[in-house]
Amino acid sequence: MDEKKLAKRFYKSVHVQENTEGFEILLDGRALKSPAKAALYVPNEALANAIRDEFDAQKEEIAPDTMPLFSLAATAIDRVMTQRDSLNQELVGYGQNDLICYRCAPDEDPILAEREAEKWGAVQAWMAEQHNVPLRAFDGIMPQAQSDDVAPALQKAITAIDAWQFVSLYRATTLSGSVSLGLAFVAGHIDVAQLMQLAFLDDYYQEEKWGADEWAIERRDHIQAELQDAFTFLSLLSS
Repeated sequence: MDEKKLAKRFYKSVHVQENTEGFEILLDGRALKSPAKAALYVPNEALANAIRDEFDAQKEEIAPDTMPLFSLAATAIDRVMTQRDSLNQELVGYGQNDLICYRCAPDEDPILAEREAEKWGAVQAWMAEQHNVPLRAFDGIMPQAQSDDVAPALQKAITAIDAWQFVSLYRATTLSGSVSLGLAFVAGHIDVAQLMQLAFLDDYYQEEKWGADEWAIERRDHIQAELQDAFTFLSLLSS
């Protein structure tokens, strides 16, 4: 199958301009728009400059994979700002079946069970303290119901995240399988390396016992790269 043809670079100059709506990127003096043709304004100059640099770095052809910050900004405008309620509910669903709540039983593997209890238990405690989310942990992987207090508390915590940060929250949650890890990541409570260690705690443990799997390592590397983009996006938002 032929590779998808890349669009030719159609502009010469890239500049940032501030106005009453925020900061926009100009390509040959014309305002950059999102893929859905919405006006693309970002909240601060640092992020605008970083997106400008992504466009300026393009050669004869435009390679979308090399513009992750533009992609995240466009997602905030085209998806988050137009579909926020449904996206909130999607993340609440992740929280009601959160990765960190399904653990190895001590009689199956006491070392892994202890490691999960320590590492995931710390995040569980942070969720209770920081967001008043009373998550319960269970032995095994079969879905079990959380208390009635969990969903509204999660809804409150998720809704409090602004649309720009929500992009990184959504990415961290869907890549890790845990909205708890996503919220801790957006809050700066954990960084990319810690998020990877927590999200793939079981995988790393199995590799300690049985050795590494090339496909699994490649998959994690890809996920880590996406999380690093989300972290960079967050960092620029706070600049």
